[in-house]
Parts: sequence; structure tokens; C-alpha cells
Amino acid sequence: MTRAEAVALVLPLLADDDIVVAADGAISREAYRACDRPRTFYMLGSMGQVASIALGLAMTRMERVVALDGDGNLLMGFGGLALVGGLQPANLYHLVLDNGCYATTGGQPAVSQNVDLAAVAASAGYRWARRCFSAEHAAEAMDAWLAAPGPALLDLAVDASDADPAPRVPMTPPEMAQRMRAALAADPE
Repeated sequence: MTRAEAVALVLPLLADDDIVVAADGAISREAYRACDRPRTFYMLGSMGQVASIALGLAMTRMERVVALDGDGNLLMGFGGLALVGGLQPANLYHLVLDNGCYATTGGQPAVSQNVDLAAVAASAGYRWARRCFSAEHAAEAMDAWLAAPGPALLDLAVDASDADPAPRVPMTPPEMAQRMRAALAADPE
């Protein structure tokens, strides 16, 4: 399963009022290409911060917050796992697209193949954490993840190839932030 296929598989499973935080680089691009929505925050230049930004939203909102992360991105911000696990936001769902490398910065190998990210999340206090390294079981794993009590993390294996790279998100970070603020303000809690 490619990163694009995984993103295209998960986004239709989300409710219209779910909030999505997409990791910088390729994951944001894939999310934008698959299904742009005002309640998606596309991170740019903030590697390692997906869990922390999603946590801030989850602590202040009632809606489900979905963090679309990469293994390299998560490894850069491991402190976010401890914060999520310690604060236990029941509405936070963390999907790690695990390709074993830092794809956005040139494909350098990451140590995620040697680190059980789901076990780390469980140890940090996530209520549900699993790994799925089978494309055949990805849809089933995503359903279980979204039905689990939060915080929940699914570490999903994806192929490292990037045969059809998605274009850049055509918004500046201030435009993205303003759009997210407007979308969240439009829906009273």
C-alpha cells in the first residue's frame, strides 16, 4: 500500500466535523490531493509536531481529532507521544504512515523498523495502539482504530516509493491557519 492509498483509504472514514492535522511534506500533500477540507490543517515546516498540535486541538475541542503522521515525523517529536499518553484526550486518533524513512527530506532511513511505535505509544499511555503491516488488513485495522477508545494510535506500514508525488498545498501557513480558525469558529461546540 502506498502513502497515497492509505490517505485515500482513511479520509472517507472520517466524519465531516472531524479535525485533521496532516504532517508536513508528503502527507499534507497527499491529504490535500485526496480530499481537501476546511477542517484539515496542513503543516508546513514543523517536522515532529503533529501529535502536539493535534493534542492542543483535542484538549480544546469535543470533535474527534485525527493526526496523520509519518514515522520519521513521529521520531522527530517523540515527546508528543508522552504528552498525549499523559493527558489522555479521548478524542485523539493518531495514524502513523510508516514507510521506514524520512521521505520528505530525501528518503534517508529512519529507525522505525527497529522501534515498535505502537508499543511506545502504549507505554506512554495511549489507550489503544496497534501495528498493521499488511495492506490486506489495512481497512479492518483503520475501522478498529477509529472505534477504539482514544487516544488511539495505528502504525500502518506503507511503501516508501513515491511514483506519483502530490503537488504542494497551494496555501501559505497563515492562510491555512486562518481557514482552520474560520472552520472551527463556524461550528459551535
